[in-house]
Amino acid sequence: MKTIKVKVFRKQDEIHRYDTYTVTCKKGQTILDLLFHIKENLDETLSFRAFCRSGICGSCALKVNGHPVLACRTQVKTILDKGPSNKLIIEPLDGFKIIKDLIVDIEGKQEVLKRFELWLEEKKPPKNKEFKVLREEAKKYGKETDCILCLTCCSVCETLKENTPFAGPFAFVRTYRFIVDSREKDEKKKERLETSINASIWSCVQCQKCVAFCPKEIAPAQDIQKIRKETIKAGYTETPGARKLSHYLNWVYATGQINRLYLPLDVYDNEKAVREFINFCKEHGVKIWEIPHLPDGFLALRDLIVRALIKDGDIENIDFKKIRKIDEKIEKLLKGDSKCE
Repeated sequence: MKTIKVKVFRKQDEIHRYDTYTVTCKKGQTILDLLFHIKENLDETLSFRAFCRSGICGSCALKVNGHPVLACRTQVKTILDKGPSNKLIIEPLDGFKIIKDLIVDIEGKQEVLKRFELWLEEKKPPKNKEFKVLREEAKKYGKETDCILCLTCCSVCETLKENTPFAGPFAFVRTYRFIVDSREKDEKKKERLETSINASIWSCVQCQKCVAFCPKEIAPAQDIQKIRKETIKAGYTETPGARKLSHYLNWVYATGQINRLYLPLDVYDNEKAVREFINFCKEHGVKIWEIPHLPDGFLALRDLIVRALIKDGDIENIDFKKIRKIDEKIEKLLKGDSKCE
């Protein structure tokens, strides 16, 4: 048994404060046990959410010492072992309107679930038969099925902090789960891809925080990448995100490097911005290369690279017409033509 100080965020009648409680920590005690002890013995006005106590409902998600956790599954000792050894700071999840104390408003995210229609739209099975889900298929979305909608991923999401129309990692986790389900109607899968694009799936900055803090060890950022790939396969190649991906693939294949100078042109067709920047550099005597300097021996190795891409099936997004144009610029550069227009 150990005596510790517990600092708890409070909000009542629009007034924010922190209350400190002295608590004796018992062996095996969870953060949720600690909160119930405070409410039942020290301060009955403390408000927080909890239901299943088994890590299934996700309602007890909150922040402890700056990191989001499930209160019912997180032992006090685990947090204290990470230091400082005698102090806990318990706060509501970031990124949500605070209703009272540790309770946040999640109604907006529930509306996202409705808008995404995150339930299975099953196609008709063969006559007098039922669908069979093979073990190999179930593995594709087994983790995604574990999502408990605790919204921890949204509380740490860097994209949501920028107030973009990004729907949040959890929405794309559930979307991916149905896209790869063989029982889902084909037309519904296409609709899900369109919904994902409209919900700014390309806005994700891949900060990986949703992966680091998901209590169910799901990888939302990876699911987002997979959905992006599915949108391109389905022919949605004219979104800014898809065009940026194409830019990266084409230029890295052609030169081994990203050409940030031509990124606005390839993504937004903004040739004017490129030309203005080049002219500005020339006017001020700044040397600029429109084509990145090629690593020694890179061109000689390119055939080997493309063979590997073909073997792995990852070559479909490379625009070889674009590659040829880049090659022409490279040839001019190698011949000493400094213009490289």
